[in-house]
This record gives sequence, C-alpha cells and structure tokens, in this order.
Amino acid sequence: MKKIAAIDIGTNTARMTILELEPAPREVASGRAITRLGESIGSGGRRLLDHRIEKTIDALRGFLNTCKRHGAMPVHAVATSAVREAANREEFLRRVKEKTNLDVQVIPWEEEARLTLEGVLWKISGDGKTVLTFDIGGGSTEYILSRGKHILKAAGTSLGVVRLTEQFISRHPIDPAEYQALETHLRNDLAGVRSQLPDDTVDLLIGTAGTVTTLAALDRNIYPYDPLKVHGATLQKENIRKIFEDLKNRSLEERLQLKALERGREDLIIAGTAIVLQTMEAFACNELTVSEYGLREGIILKHLAA
Repeated sequence: MKKIAAIDIGTNTARMTILELEPAPREVASGRAITRLGESIGSGGRRLLDHRIEKTIDALRGFLNTCKRHGAMPVHAVATSAVREAANREEFLRRVKEKTNLDVQVIPWEEEARLTLEGVLWKISGDGKTVLTFDIGGGSTEYILSRGKHILKAAGTSLGVVRLTEQFISRHPIDPAEYQALETHLRNDLAGVRSQLPDDTVDLLIGTAGTVTTLAALDRNIYPYDPLKVHGATLQKENIRKIFEDLKNRSLEERLQLKALERGREDLIIAGTAIVLQTMEAFACNELTVSEYGLREGIILKHLAA
C-alpha cells in the first residue's frame, strides 16, 4: 500500500485527504466542499434534506475521482454529527453506497474526539504539556483534554456552527439581542464542559476545522488559502476579537468582500468565532494554535496502526 485516503462527511463540510506513505507519510492531495448536509439540524429537523444529500454525494464522487487519478488505494470514509442524529441515516448510507460504492462508517463522538487528537498531534507536539484540543463542527464541538497524547477526559457538545446559526442568528449585520442570546447559551454550555474536565491549567490550546483555519487566514490575509501558512499559526485573543467585531458589523455580501473568507461560511463564521472566543474565556487562554490536521489524519493513522 503506497497511498491511503480518508473522507470526513461533516454537518457543514465534506473533506478528503490522500497521504503517500513512502518514504514517510505526506499529503499529496486534498479536497473539501461545503455541502451543509445538516441543514435544519438547529431548527428541529431530524431528516437530512434530499438536495443536501445529493450535494454531498456529488462531492464524494469528486473526491473518489481524485483518488482514482492517484492510483488504487484504500479509501476510509466516516460521517459525524448530522448523520449520527438523522432519522434517515440508513437511507443516506444506502444512497451513498448505491451511487459511489463507498462504505461510510458513522462514528460516535468519543471516537471522533480520539481520532481528532491523533490527527492534530501528528504535526503539533504536545509533549510534556496539558493540551486542550477542540474541533468545531457544523453540528457539534468536541473538547479533548490530554497530557501529550494521553487523553485525560473528553466532552462532547451540540455546539455546532450550523445548529447555532439556525437557532440564534437570523440577521446580518448581527442583531445585538440575538448575539446576546447566543453568548449566554455558549457560556452555560461551556461551564458544563469545564465542570466535566479535570481542573488542570491548559498549557496549549489547539483548534481545528474550518472556523479556526478561516480565522487564521483572515488574521494573516492568506489568499489563496495555503494550508502550509495556516497550520501552526498562533492567534491572539484580542486579534480574534477585532476580526469578530468587524464581521458582526458586516452584511453577508460585505463579508464576502474579504477574500480570505471561504464562500459558504459567511453566515456560519459568527457562531464559530463566538465558540472560539468563549472557549478561550472559559479556559483562561489568550493564545490559540491552529491545526490544519485533525479527523482525516486520525482516521488514516488508525488504519496504518491496525
């Protein structure tokens, strides 16, 4: 086996990574598509919408075509929050299998958290440090407290950017009352997360997934997007807060004038950035390290170790 691929079917974004294994593992191709598979998740909908399923299947076809261009390889695909919760998850899995021949594994949040930590610490050293890693998704956010790679405790939440946006945010620029309700909700939920984790001082705060990488791109004006410039970047809380104030005061169209902001994320970036800032407040962290790597790399490392 010379190459291996992993696909992460998330609530908002589907992502794919191909690693070449020899002489040492390195990324040779990647892809992502905002499909918003979990649309309606925050407004009480329990079913994945048909047009979102089809958009996700189209993205998967594109990923598999990329894999074919790189030669025969195993492809491991997982689905997370939206599919976990969907009343029609079996229909989704069947349609994906019929149209792409791809077998998708729906993983619990605990497995998602463990694999995310594996992927994040593949390229960031946490040796000798108490590390808090958080993965902001469309339907959930997972928090993993570890000493290096040894997990001390993990907590799963329903703090996803699609879910929170549908529940709290309807106006752009942001309505102060709506934002206050969102902030209160986040503070309450994060107080619960804090109580579940050991009372250790966090030496290193690491964030992964689209919100965090987008904030790094905005902070450093990285356009076109360059994962090598984003990965390992450190963001100061005050800089994030300044970016946030600017975003809150813009309409959706005005946000898209920021070239570093990925199209399709212009409404969700508010809830996502609020999660980041409230996490930093809850755990008394003034600096955030950005990881380009996460669940997909963790999936690959798991299969390489099997």
